[in-house]
Amino acid sequence: MNEVYHAKLNVEGRLSIPAPCRKQLGITPGQEVLLQITELGLLVYTQDFAVKRLQDWVTAHVPPGVSLVDELIAERRAEAAKEANE
Repeated sequence: MNEVYHAKLNVEGRLSIPAPCRKQLGITPGQEVLLQITELGLLVYTQDFAVKRLQDWVTAHVPPGVSLVDELIAERRAEAAKEANE
């Protein structure tokens, strides 16, 4: 996964992603990808990868047994009750 591939921009500034890269990323022609500029250069990844990465981050930062949905609902109910009493 640490291979380096060569690609060339065409006259319109478009870049073709080499087939081995597309295969490793699991992307197909016509599929949208996300691009991010980092200190190392251009990062290309799929939306599914971004969602999985976010889910992993949340899992790492939310203690087991804590439901963010339940906490949000409780907060909204408390706010609604407070507004009803004002």
